[in-house]
Amino acid sequence: MDHDNSQKAMPLPSLSDSRFRWWALVLPFLTIVFLFGCYGLVNGDIWWHLKTGELILETQQIPTENLFTYTNPESSWIDLHWGFQCFVALLYTYFGAFGLVVAKSLVAAATFLLLLLTVRNSLPAWFIVLCWAPFLSIFAGRYHVRPEMLSMLLMACTLFVLHNSDRRPSLLWLLIPIQIVWVNVQGLFILQHLLVGAYLLEQLLTFLFERRKAQLLRRLSLAFILSTMASFINPYGLQGALFPLELMGKMSGELRVFFQSLAGETNGISEYLNRYGLLAVTKDSTILMLFGAALVVVISQIGSTLYRRKLDIYHWSLIGGFGYLAWQMNRNSNLFALVYGYLLCSNMANIVQAYRLERSNSSAQPFPKQWYSFAQLAAFIILIATLSVTINDATTHGEQTPGQRPHRIYFTEQHPWYNHAAAQFISDIPAPLNVYARHLGTGFAGVVIYHCFDTVSENGKRVYADARLEANTVEVLKDFESIPKLLERDMPAAETLLIDDQGQLPLLVLGNELLLRRPALLQSLIDSERWQCIYISEFYGQSWDRGVSMFMTATKRTSLNLPRVSVEPLMRSR
Repeated sequence: MDHDNSQKAMPLPSLSDSRFRWWALVLPFLTIVFLFGCYGLVNGDIWWHLKTGELILETQQIPTENLFTYTNPESSWIDLHWGFQCFVALLYTYFGAFGLVVAKSLVAAATFLLLLLTVRNSLPAWFIVLCWAPFLSIFAGRYHVRPEMLSMLLMACTLFVLHNSDRRPSLLWLLIPIQIVWVNVQGLFILQHLLVGAYLLEQLLTFLFERRKAQLLRRLSLAFILSTMASFINPYGLQGALFPLELMGKMSGELRVFFQSLAGETNGISEYLNRYGLLAVTKDSTILMLFGAALVVVISQIGSTLYRRKLDIYHWSLIGGFGYLAWQMNRNSNLFALVYGYLLCSNMANIVQAYRLERSNSSAQPFPKQWYSFAQLAAFIILIATLSVTINDATTHGEQTPGQRPHRIYFTEQHPWYNHAAAQFISDIPAPLNVYARHLGTGFAGVVIYHCFDTVSENGKRVYADARLEANTVEVLKDFESIPKLLERDMPAAETLLIDDQGQLPLLVLGNELLLRRPALLQSLIDSERWQCIYISEFYGQSWDRGVSMFMTATKRTSLNLPRVSVEPLMRSR
């Protein structure tokens, strides 16, 4: 970062430890980062991502029309995730779920390594690791095999480039290839515009008020223009470059509450406080940690501002911007953790730099020698102890909450998050079918897409709706949500929504948990003369996930010669 006094004094000796000592502390920390990411696959979105990646690799074409749903077929689909999808499809083909989990953990380790390197020469390793520890805890709370895992790595690359641009301006040209990759893996590429824009504003103000760094400003301005233009290098051109704005508009305003009902990850801290009150923060460790970490970073920023007598617009913009993202949606907690961890380290480096410049002996250590070595040793012992506990978790496959949370060190798919047996049953039905799949939200629909969608076979299946907000209209998603209520209260109205453009009703796939929570829904299907059960998952009474039940119209079941299944197991479980 820019240190306003650095040109008024001789360069200060590096505060970094020797290479051996630095890596002796950093490697255990990165190993912990890696192991924290090694838990089973637990998000349903991965399956439609995998299917899309397979289709792209097979056809050598990137989709432009909706493929997977029958409610709005051939509607526009801007799939900016295509690069990520090809990446994970290749990994899954050759290495299975093991490859996906390991790749995710390696990407996380690379992300943290880049951010640790930003202050490599400004702070000792033990202090850097200490600053990052709480943010790693926040980050580890939600890190799935999703497109944002690559966005986080690319965001770390952007922060690294900007942090070192004052010393090495040529790094700014890396923003262009970073943006080209980013715009082709996820819509969060817009974050680079915000990061570079905030840094550009900082340098512009520095030039206007201090008449310094004109060359850096010119190069940064050109890099910003070129990286913005690079956003158009995607299969959809202008449409793809502007798509994040369209998606943001779709999930804001009056529709925000609706999308929150569809996906809990879109809830924010504001909703939590409105629902449970301010005192509830003390009972939620994650939110408490978010508030605590934010407070520490703001204090460090105030300290850096006062100590250096310089208002850092860039840092304050990041504090406000990423704090707002975390406030709005808990899915942004990872972004918050990475940026705020970077800010804390950068602020502490600025404070230490300013302190050293004030000392008559510029080579003096900012930390007392009596406990400097002790701090290094203590940090190393803590890291090794934490690593030992993490490895012990790996050998025991311990769970955070038995039956609900994923195994914390687990290199495979997490059962019963994915019901492959039920999806395979649907795939084996010898007829083209539409499927209304309501289990784990739209999660099971992704599994159905992976097993059942086929552009070659005449028996391919499509679903009513899935998790793709960019491909499903709000009207379809609202109908998707309302159908279970209508099935128990107004069957004809539900069937009107379910029917396709050929006048055919779909296969109904409902989670057993949903049927047991809504006995009127189950009874309505039992009483119906049209619907008949053809499948019930095997489950135990105390099982967290009790699988699914499938209902087909009597006419369709008879024509396909499928056996009718008794609903007695469900009735006994009520």
